[in-house]
Amino acid sequence: MISVFTPTHDPKWLDECLASLKAQTHSDWEWVVLLNNGARWNTDDSRVRVVISESVNAGVGAYKSEAVQYCQGDILVELDHDDKLMPTALEKVLEAFDANNDTVLVYSDFAQINEDGSPNFTEFDARFGWSYREEGGYHVTNSKSPHPHHVAYIWFAPNHLRAFKKSAYKDCGGYNSHLKVLDDQDLMARLYLLGDFHHIKENLYLQRVHSEQTQVRQDFNAFIQEETVRMYDQNIERLALRWSKSNGLPAWDLGGAHNPASGFTTVDLHDADIVGDIFEVLANQPDNSVGVIRAHDFLEHITDKVLLWNELYRVLCDGGMLLTLTPSTDGRGAFQDPTHVAYYNENSFWYFIDKDYRKYVPELEMNFHKSRLASIFPSDFHRVHHIPYVRANLIAVKGTERFGGSEGAF
Repeated sequence: MISVFTPTHDPKWLDECLASLKAQTHSDWEWVVLLNNGARWNTDDSRVRVVISESVNAGVGAYKSEAVQYCQGDILVELDHDDKLMPTALEKVLEAFDANNDTVLVYSDFAQINEDGSPNFTEFDARFGWSYREEGGYHVTNSKSPHPHHVAYIWFAPNHLRAFKKSAYKDCGGYNSHLKVLDDQDLMARLYLLGDFHHIKENLYLQRVHSEQTQVRQDFNAFIQEETVRMYDQNIERLALRWSKSNGLPAWDLGGAHNPASGFTTVDLHDADIVGDIFEVLANQPDNSVGVIRAHDFLEHITDKVLLWNELYRVLCDGGMLLTLTPSTDGRGAFQDPTHVAYYNENSFWYFIDKDYRKYVPELEMNFHKSRLASIFPSDFHRVHHIPYVRANLIAVKGTERFGGSEGAF
């Protein structure tokens, strides 16, 4: 059985939600509606369980966690209180789980509707790879692939329809009841570490756009934009490592003799899994054969930048990630170590991600997209001693897919 769950403080559209459930081609479902903050609604449909929340003014993570406790099905489906499912949604979800044993989360394409239910034709920024198609009278958003970069940012992460196995939900710890926003990004990151995400390339969900949505509020939206980046920094290395291994590809930690990262194969001149000069190691590696390369406190030790960057791009597979952390020339760290022979700041990476800058260095042969590029202080120690670092995480793009990363410097 499938359990659909909906926590809500506003029953305004619940009748429409229910109508979309009654129209499902798969009929073995239950719907758990968790009413909170004084909301009241009822129905005589025996498949609907209406529960009054015991919490007051809690975050969405707490309400979703409470709602799931009442779900009896093996598969959980999120349905927001102002949205609707397309008629084949639950049927397609079951088919996807049945056909993919290692899948823990299924998601679909979606379309936006206006407050009155009519099709909405606004679009996300095409510079970040968004594309659309017309289908059944709706302007359908083509959801992005289950790539680490996409899962790590709420901007690109699997949107509704989202369905996940209850067993996986329990294994990863469920919703974080302390989160007031981005409970979905947090949960998806932990689910991603357990198994595969499957993208159903059909429109199975109608997402309503209206003035009362949380993300429309400027204070909430500003916090969401900041918090999604914090969660990205917290999760991207583990997500990229899991993606690489699930695709049967090695994950390298360059300069890993010092402070090696768990799960990676270390590469260094000594005390490493792969011992040797970096250019010799790279030369012996086939094209498109590495899933993720971690290079923390490494780039500044290599003189020949052009050869290094060409080789890093060559060995990475399509969608492979390069995760770098390098002392910036904007502070003292780039120059204080006598073994530093190459120098970087944020602008240095423009030449690797922007063709308009790369044309000035035609020897550079690559097509990296920006996943994250920022100057940070890794710790209070670094801040006190004026040692900023550049965090530059890039995606090697070699095929036709447009990842959510920017292909320009700005």
